[in-house]
Amino acid sequence: MRHRAIALLGSLLLLVGVLSWADVDITHVEAAVSTSVDQTTAPRYAAADPLPSYTFVPPPLANGQPVRLIVALHGMGGSGADIAAMLGPLAAQHNWAILAPTMPYHDYLDPELVRRDGELLPRLRALIDAIPARTGVALQPGVLMFGFSRGSQEALRFSLMFPDYTLGVAGLSAGSYTLPSSTYADGRAMRYPYGTSDVDTICGQKFDAAAAKQIAYWIGVGGSDTRTEDVPRQWDALVGTNRLERAKRYVEILQQFGARANLEVFPGAGHEVTDAMRNDAMQFLATVGS
Repeated sequence: MRHRAIALLGSLLLLVGVLSWADVDITHVEAAVSTSVDQTTAPRYAAADPLPSYTFVPPPLANGQPVRLIVALHGMGGSGADIAAMLGPLAAQHNWAILAPTMPYHDYLDPELVRRDGELLPRLRALIDAIPARTGVALQPGVLMFGFSRGSQEALRFSLMFPDYTLGVAGLSAGSYTLPSSTYADGRAMRYPYGTSDVDTICGQKFDAAAAKQIAYWIGVGGSDTRTEDVPRQWDALVGTNRLERAKRYVEILQQFGARANLEVFPGAGHEVTDAMRNDAMQFLATVGS
């Protein structure tokens, strides 16, 4: 009965896409769809406190076996519930669980604030670690990452900080990128968020280039996503002046680095997630996570 109830809840979330909670005990989900964490009794984590607001969608078929987790990161002004609802039907086809935190991003145009947002990524890892105990859903090792815009930036950065956690990343329409490099061409240290020379000060471990090369990357962007005023200028010399240029250049950088990286440009699309973008991104992740 418990597994049937979990599966029923998963189906309900996929249809409605509005459940968001902070700390869920799966045994209570049948009676209530929302609860909030009591910070005085919430577990503490060595890296950082988990993100307090998120949507978790269990797999449609909860048979007690470990399932794949896809972590979905929204863009500026979005929410975990919104992006979970968008991906829900496709994730259900693969019997994946979805974790979609609502991220308290700072201004993406300010590199110092983007650097500060790096602190969200150890918290995201702690949340991933907490999901089995909180929900009763066992997870397979390695997560899939999906991100749009600001969320694409952070999904890619998460993979560089925690490559041992990451199987593949589908990143759509990022405005800036962190390069898988610790130095500039002249030997100067390339600090986060431009590079990885000091990510250990944020996530507690040095950049593991060998592990990062094992991650599969898919970078998508609209062919008309070319407004230069929409991206921070500080990355121009590294990856170009607009999202289209930057996506193309970043794929080249990943390939030169030694990672498997694919680029897909969607003609006529602007800064948006079209059905074709979503479908192709999820199809790519399915090849990685099967």
